[in-house]
Amino acid sequence: MTIRIKSYAKLNWTLDVLFKREDGYHELRTIYQTVSLHDSLRLSATPGAIEIACDDERVPLDESNLAYKAAMRLREAARVTAGARIEITKRIPVAAGLGGGSSNGAAALLGLARLWQVKLDERELLAIAASLGSDVPLFLIGGTVLGIGRGEEVYPLEQVNCEHLLLANAGFAVSTATAYAKLSRLTRQEALRIIPFTLVAAKAIRELPLVAANDLEETVIAAHPEIAEVKRRLKSCGARHVLMSGSGGTVWAVFDNSETNERAQGEMRAAGYWAVRARAVSRQNYQETLFD
Repeated sequence: MTIRIKSYAKLNWTLDVLFKREDGYHELRTIYQTVSLHDSLRLSATPGAIEIACDDERVPLDESNLAYKAAMRLREAARVTAGARIEITKRIPVAAGLGGGSSNGAAALLGLARLWQVKLDERELLAIAASLGSDVPLFLIGGTVLGIGRGEEVYPLEQVNCEHLLLANAGFAVSTATAYAKLSRLTRQEALRIIPFTLVAAKAIRELPLVAANDLEETVIAAHPEIAEVKRRLKSCGARHVLMSGSGGTVWAVFDNSETNERAQGEMRAAGYWAVRARAVSRQNYQETLFD
C-alpha cells in the first residue's frame, strides 16, 4: 500500500514576540497561513524500518528529520511495529521561514496514520505534532490559524483570502535559533492585550491594505541585508505589502492581480532570486486536497 500526501508551506501574516519564557522558548502571537506551494510525500509500508529519501541533499535523512521523528512517535503512541519508507519531493526551500520541515513532519504524521490504520483522536495527534516542533500543529488544521505559546497552540481563524502572492528568497538559509537569540527588541504588551490586537490585524489582512508586522525582521535583516533588497525590489514591482515570513529569509508579497504578480515573478527571477507565485489555501481546500 502506498499513500501520497501534499505538504503545504506556510507564511506568517503577523509575528509578535512577547518575552522569553522560563523554558527557554519565546512567547509568541502569530497568524499562520497555509499557501499553495507544497512538497510531496510518498509513503510505503516496510517490514519494520523507517527510511527517509529526499531529492534535496540539504535535507537530513537520519533521526533528525521531522518526518522520521513523526513516524517514531506515532509508532510509540499507537503501539505499532510497522515500518515505512518516506520519500520527500522538495519544492519548499530549506530553512526559509516557510515551515517546510514542520510541514513534512505533519504530513508524515497524517499519512502514516492512514497507512498504518492508526486510530488516534485529534487531541492525541496535536500532542504528537507539538512535541515535534512549534510550527507542526498548524499543518494538522490548515487555512488561517492563530498560534500562541511557542506557536504550537493553534486556533482556526476566519479565512484570509489572497489569490496573488509572490514568495521570494535570495537563496540562503536562516537559522531560526540564531534569529531568536539575536532578538534585542521584545513586544512589551501583555498577552491579554496582544491577542485582541492580533485578531484586529487578522481582520485588516482580510480587508487590505494589510496591517502586519514581524518582530524578527529587523534582527534578521541586520544579519542578512539581502532580505531588505528583496523587499525593495518587490515593492518596486508594485506589491501592495511585503513582509519577511517567520524567521526568514523568504519574503511574501501581495499583488492586486495575476498580471502584476507574474511580471514581478519574472523580474525577480531575472535578477537571480528564487520566486514562486502562490495563493492562500483555505482550511476546507487544505483538508480536501491533502491526499492525492
